[in-house]
Amino acid sequence: MSGWMYLLLTAAVLYWIFRGSSRRLHAAKARGDMISYQAGSPERNWALALAHPTAYHAMQGGFASDLYGADDALARQLRPMILHHLGLRTDLGEEQVRQQLPDALRQRWFTLDLQRLQRSDDPRAAMAFACARVSFFVRCARLLGWIDEAAQWQVLMLNAQRAQQCFGSWLEFGQAYAKGRAQWVATGRSDVLGKAFTEEEVAQWVTEEKHPWHVMDWNLPLEPATETVPEAVAAQTA
Repeated sequence: MSGWMYLLLTAAVLYWIFRGSSRRLHAAKARGDMISYQAGSPERNWALALAHPTAYHAMQGGFASDLYGADDALARQLRPMILHHLGLRTDLGEEQVRQQLPDALRQRWFTLDLQRLQRSDDPRAAMAFACARVSFFVRCARLLGWIDEAAQWQVLMLNAQRAQQCFGSWLEFGQAYAKGRAQWVATGRSDVLGKAFTEEEVAQWVTEEKHPWHVMDWNLPLEPATETVPEAVAAQTA
């Protein structure tokens, strides 16, 4: 076999290996496998995993890895929902949002989705749903450039500590999250970025080798935050 033929065969084999690996990586990121969590530390990955699976239904492969900004279509989709969720007017200009959002987050993050519970709502289920939504929408606010890196992680880590204090495992949290979303939409409340899933599906996920809720240790020590979780938050789950 000539040298040129050998080089061509070698290049072809490497191409197919690379192509297959790239496809598998893309599929893993789209599913939200553990490999897609690359937020900088185990603690930060943990904080973002609270929004799984909703995050990977809405933003496949890009929620917990490096953020490079949203394209115009995604920004138009996210903008009104984030502002509404965080209690700001949807007609604010970009500079107004950047000025108002950091303080609004610090003052309200722990009450989001919990301030107007229905009489029939299970408080623990509502808490799990609220933790997931805070994780998702705060991350999206950073994606749109509305808050800086420090403000993002301050709220996300406080939210993660809240979830860890209120639930004992990914299974317990995930099943409460599924129940919380079901009771949220059952009364006509909007969750347009959401994905319907069941408690039975959660029980399956926590056994899957590559699923973040199986791989991540629920009791992972989390980064200390500069604030403490308000006592009123814990009281809501009692």
